[in-house]
Amino acid sequence: MNQREKILIVDDIVENIRILTSLLQEKYQIFFAKDGHTALKLAKAKQPDLILLDIIMPEMDGIEVCRKLQEDPETRGIPVIFVSAKGEEVDETKGFEAGAVDYIIKPISPPVVQARVKTHLRLRQAIAELECLNKLAMDANPMTGLPGNKVVTDRIKEALDTKENVCVIYADLDNFKAYNDNYGFAMGDDIILYTSQVFKKALNACDVANGFIGHIGGDDFVVIIPSEQAEYFANYIIRVFDESVGRFYNAEDLAGGGIRAKNRQGEFQKFPLMSISLAGVDLAFVDYSQYLQVNDACTEAKRVAKRLPGSSFFRDRRRTT
Repeated sequence: MNQREKILIVDDIVENIRILTSLLQEKYQIFFAKDGHTALKLAKAKQPDLILLDIIMPEMDGIEVCRKLQEDPETRGIPVIFVSAKGEEVDETKGFEAGAVDYIIKPISPPVVQARVKTHLRLRQAIAELECLNKLAMDANPMTGLPGNKVVTDRIKEALDTKENVCVIYADLDNFKAYNDNYGFAMGDDIILYTSQVFKKALNACDVANGFIGHIGGDDFVVIIPSEQAEYFANYIIRVFDESVGRFYNAEDLAGGGIRAKNRQGEFQKFPLMSISLAGVDLAFVDYSQYLQVNDACTEAKRVAKRLPGSSFFRDRRRTT
């Protein structure tokens, strides 16, 4: 069950707070403040999803509170609805100019309050989702559309912070450079795009909930999935990749089991058909606290995986002390 959304009610009259609380407490988590200074502190500390704010208050009125909320980067994204007895057009105008998203005139109508609160909470959620999608789009790999380096890093950090039982899998293709040099960049791009589709297909076929796929560049990918599904997921990828990679070769190379191409020293050698190496670091077993530790562990695990013949999955599940 999702945590209830939080609403901060700000009014210097206790009865007004009581009325609003009685209307909203069944569905939302309620906090309240009786003055502007306390409201600002609570807004920063509790990060409510919505603030219902009175205008007429001693020392600091609601207009000033709203302006200060807008000036603070930590609170400017919190929508504010004024709930005030000041119902003149000029009062409403001042409220909107201060940064409010809505204005409710006292005496309140309970159905109106409930409807507007619900509407603005939905709107805030929609805006948050759009911002998240925009962030993903800005960082996405242009070829595959998958999240790039920054989002991958943030996702791993999130898994560490929340102590998730997940396996971080780094993946890349073996003998890809030789293939790319021999068949050209267009065919190389086709292989990379196909590999991303294999990962997506595997998430669906293995019924992985909340799986994450990132593309950090070239033929390097990162997958984050629940620890208990890592083995089955990796084996599925290996099977599907090995069964279908042959279609990216011509008949002669496929029959010969690979291609003859120059190595990094400029000498010709036989390169087998491409395979895929998967290196997993299991956060359910290894107690890491920093992203760089996970990154280093994955790099070491990948070295082990690439020393194994053909497509392989090496999973580091060593417990740390």
